[in-house]
Amino acid sequence: KLDCIVTQNIDRLHHKAGNLPEKIIEIHGNTAFAICLNCRRLYPRDDIQKLLEENDVIEAPNCRECKGFLKDATISFGQPMPEEETTEAMRRVQACDLMLTLGSSLVVYPAAYLPRYAHEAGAKLIIINMAATPLDHLADVVIRGKTGEVLREIVEEVKIRLSG
Repeated sequence: KLDCIVTQNIDRLHHKAGNLPEKIIEIHGNTAFAICLNCRRLYPRDDIQKLLEENDVIEAPNCRECKGFLKDATISFGQPMPEEETTEAMRRVQACDLMLTLGSSLVVYPAAYLPRYAHEAGAKLIIINMAATPLDHLADVVIRGKTGEVLREIVEEVKIRLSG
C-alpha cells in the first residue's frame, strides 16, 4: 500500500492527481501559498493574487501580522529545508518496505539522501529515471525511461497478471 509520497515538486500535481493530502510530503514547499519570511504565516496564493490585481500593485504585499516580506512557500537555493517535512520524510523512508524513486537525478541534496536511508534501513529500492543516477548501484531494480510511460506499462502488466 502507498504510505506516502515524498516530492521535490512544487506544482501540487500529486494533490491534483487525487492523492490524499496527508500522504504527500512536499519537501521543497509549493506554489499554492505565500509565506512570511519573519513569522512563517501562510497565505493562500490566490488571495495574494487577488489583492495584487484589485490594488493594481506591482510590489509584493507584506504580512498582515508582522509586516514581514512574503514569498512563494517554496525553498529557494540557500534556504534551509523545512524541518517538519524533512523529519517526517526521513521517518517514513526509514520505515518503508519499498521505495520507488521516480524521475529524479538524485543529485539535489538533502532529498537525494532519502533513497540511501531507505536502502540502509532494509527497504527494497526501485529507481525509474531516463538517465543513470549516483544511487543506481544501491537499487534492486533500475528502469530507464520516462516515468509516465514506464508506470503506465507497469500498471498494464499488473492488470494482465492479476486478471489471469
